[in-house]
Amino acid sequence: MKMKHILRIRASAFFLIFLLASCEKAVDWPLDGMMQDRIIVEGIITNENKTQEIKLSLPFKNPNEPAPVVSGAGIQVSSADGVFLFSEDPDQPGLYRSEQPFRGLPGRTYTLLISYGGEIITAKAPMTTGQDFVFLKYAGDPETKLFRIYWVANTYNAKRAAMYEILLDWSEVAGYEHLEAHETRARLIYYTLPTLDVSQIFAPPAETVLFPSGTKITERRYSLAPEHAEYIRALLLETSWQGGYFSSASANLPTNLSSKGAGFFGACAVTIKTGTVRLTGLSDPTGN
Repeated sequence: MKMKHILRIRASAFFLIFLLASCEKAVDWPLDGMMQDRIIVEGIITNENKTQEIKLSLPFKNPNEPAPVVSGAGIQVSSADGVFLFSEDPDQPGLYRSEQPFRGLPGRTYTLLISYGGEIITAKAPMTTGQDFVFLKYAGDPETKLFRIYWVANTYNAKRAAMYEILLDWSEVAGYEHLEAHETRARLIYYTLPTLDVSQIFAPPAETVLFPSGTKITERRYSLAPEHAEYIRALLLETSWQGGYFSSASANLPTNLSSKGAGFFGACAVTIKTGTVRLTGLSDPTGN
């Protein structure tokens, strides 16, 4: 009798957990109107000698519509190396490019200054040292001859936070030349963060990108300062990690921007590796 009683308790407990995890309730969540006068800043200064870019936009409610741009702003970035002015691209309003190419240096702090509509927005971003990394791993299906990425980097590292940008290009592979650019290219983002969240472990499944042999892969590792890593963690908690069993409560994202600025201004050292997918080793080591 005791065994049956224990089994009933375990069955009831399992049913209760299942019920709590399965129930959903629609809630009307009014958007905060105070965010409407904020300027969204997207910009990363890198250690590459190139024309650096900063994008300005306004908050908007419909994710299916393009973001309203901020045009006519004055932007400059300064450090111990000097002051670099940015000008708006006449063909892409809201996108500001440095008037001359320059490269950031690890160990330096970069100060952003934006002047717009009588407001001054500032931010400071230190650039951490870049690190070497292990190139991503992929595997293929012997039947379809298509490949997928199954490992990029460890999701947790207490001391070396990083963002990985994966660029896939199979536009020059035979049989794919006639396709549109969006059908032969893909951009994927992965992160290594100094925190490990339950929402991350039980995040909803992401879309799998398949690509053929001959695809060119460019993997770019961006070093992240602690504040930058915390911003990305908060952003993921609000986006990619939402919708699972352990979604977190919504909250405002942290920012290093003053006044009416939102988003994040970063400075990252970039390490780059490239490779080409080969039609060898098609077995999938993950067993999927």
